[in-house]
Amino acid sequence: MDIIITGPSKSGKTSIKKVIFEKKFPYETVYNEPTDKPESLQVDSLGYFYLNLTEFPSSFSSKDVNEYDKYLAKAQSLIFVIDTQTPLNPQYDYLKNVIPTLFKYKSSISLCVFLHKIDNANSGQTDYYKQRDEIASTVEQICKEANLSDLKVSYFATSIYNSSLLEAFSKIFQNIPQNRNLSSLIDHLANSCGLEKAFLFDVFNKIYLASDSSSNGAQSYEICSDFIDLVLDVSGIYSDQKENDASDLCFDDNSICSIKINSEINNDSKNILFLKFIHKNLALIAIVNEENYERNNLLEHNINLFKQAVKNILKI
Repeated sequence: MDIIITGPSKSGKTSIKKVIFEKKFPYETVYNEPTDKPESLQVDSLGYFYLNLTEFPSSFSSKDVNEYDKYLAKAQSLIFVIDTQTPLNPQYDYLKNVIPTLFKYKSSISLCVFLHKIDNANSGQTDYYKQRDEIASTVEQICKEANLSDLKVSYFATSIYNSSLLEAFSKIFQNIPQNRNLSSLIDHLANSCGLEKAFLFDVFNKIYLASDSSSNGAQSYEICSDFIDLVLDVSGIYSDQKENDASDLCFDDNSICSIKINSEINNDSKNILFLKFIHKNLALIAIVNEENYERNNLLEHNINLFKQAVKNILKI
């Protein structure tokens, strides 16, 4: 998968790339150097498909299309980052230049708009929704004027200080051709085993490739994301691995971890949050009530079938 990320100067493009895929802490991105030419990052931690993320400089314009051809020709998705903490009108001018240029060059690219830096403590939910509606209306008008009315646009509220950015990338990753089969597979597993929520996670990047169709996705995602941090932290302390990167994760296909958590519905009831590795960097993470979890033989049998099917779909 090839993804292009672009947006006005200081909108947060470089920080997004560094926090998600280079494992930088948010405070380490404060002094990022401006991007003055295309910068590509090949993500090697993914063992199941290729990912190349290219950041375009804010100086990009229609006159650069031929020069940037090698990036545009392969791209499947375009992420446009809007800084919600600065005036929007100058950013709209940049949008008016970039969207028609890119999508007339390659109409098959999907557009994802990140309403970035929503961590501003002074802005309330009402202000955010008002801002989102304004931006969506502007993008729709730009597309209409450029005869791109059929273009499908996705909007994500993001911040480098919480899990929203990881969730947004999870949705983008689900554009891979295998997603429909993976989603159907995990739905079947959840129904067969009585799982309340299930995800197929890329553990190192905390991005999920598929989930079952039940509700409470956002809240469950945060719990699962925190669980990954816990598992990685503990394994980092007690393992004999010297480097903390995806190639040295100290797990194999049989690794499993589980903890009890309070039920979201009934605090007197206990749920089990468990992680079962499918492959070196892929894991099933699910929430299940104690009764269904204790039916261990049925659960293990179905997960083994699920594991083999995932490997076949992703060819790993």
